[in-house]
Amino acid sequence: MSEKIFEVEHSAGEELVVRIRPPKLSMLSDETREHILSARREMLLALRSVLDAAIEYTESQEKAKGKGRKKIEVQ
Repeated sequence: MSEKIFEVEHSAGEELVVRIRPPKLSMLSDETREHILSARREMLLALRSVLDAAIEYTESQEKAKGKGRKKIEVQ
């Protein structure tokens, strides 16, 4: 059972890479399966939270660009 279910890769200043590999649940006890399924759900919720934060940040940047003054030349 040395197979990893989650693999996280990160370097300073670089992106975060998360790989989720489907475990062979039939080999595990019922209790272990429940923990793995709960952990998978929590990981997905964490990913959702990260995506929501990225969307909010992108939207705030777009709004900030639109609020500046525009110079209009009069001839």
